[in-house]
This record gives sequence, C-alpha cells and structure tokens, in this order.
Amino acid sequence: MAAGKGRSGVATLINGAGFLLAAILVLHIVFVLFGVPSNAGLASSVRQAAEPLALFFPGLVDGGNEILQVILDFGLAAVFWVVVAAVLGRIFG
Repeated sequence: MAAGKGRSGVATLINGAGFLLAAILVLHIVFVLFGVPSNAGLASSVRQAAEPLALFFPGLVDGGNEILQVILDFGLAAVFWVVVAAVLGRIFG
C-alpha cells in the first residue's frame, strides 16, 4: 500500500504564515499604487506591519521613482517570505 502524500499540519501552518506575511506586503503595495493616504486607518496599520516585514529589502535595488521603489522593496520581500515558507514547509512537512 502506498503511503498518503498529504501535507502535515505543520507544513500547512508554515505555508499559511508565509502567505499571510506576503499578503500584508502586497496589500501595502496596492495601497501605494492606488494612492490611499498612509494616515488612513487600515492603510496605516498595513504600512506599520509591512515595514518590519520588508527586512533588508528597502533600498537594495534602486527603482528610479517612488512607486517602482515600493514595488521592488516590498515585492521582493513578499517573494522572500513565500520562498522561505515553502522551504521550511518542505523541511518540516
């Protein structure tokens, strides 16, 4: 009999956490793209959560203008969190 190839609960939890962190970063990018004022309630909370999640990525690559810079800074961080979660999920799954 073949063993089940389902994911473990720990791997699912890790992947979910990585997705949540990436979603916060992407939501910040969307708010900047659509010009939502950063002093608005939800936008302010998302910005405050996204800044520490960006780690060392802000300023790593020069984007030229402000919007492209935000996309690069926070987009690279979002990809980073998804990749880290996938690797950790693979290890612990």
